Amino acid sequence: MIKVLDRAAAKEALTDVGVGFFMAFPVALAVLSFTTWLNFGVVTTAVFQTLVFTVVSLVRKYFVRVHFKRINGEGSG
Repeated sequence: MIKVLDRAAAKEALTDVGVGFFMAFPVALAVLSFTTWLNFGVVTTAVFQTLVFTVVSLVRKYFVRVHFKRINGEGSG
């Protein structure tokens, strides 16, 4: 049997992906500008960009989750 879609989870996921989509270009532009300014090579740039995107996505996900916990009336723990 197919489980019914959890609308709250779907809304949170879409919000998180949407925020990430609009953050991606400015973050990528900043990282690429910075690494070009420092004359990083392609591999170093790729590693640096991966690290930056990982940190940004973890911070973004944390704040999106906290926001949805608050509006859904979930506990603070």
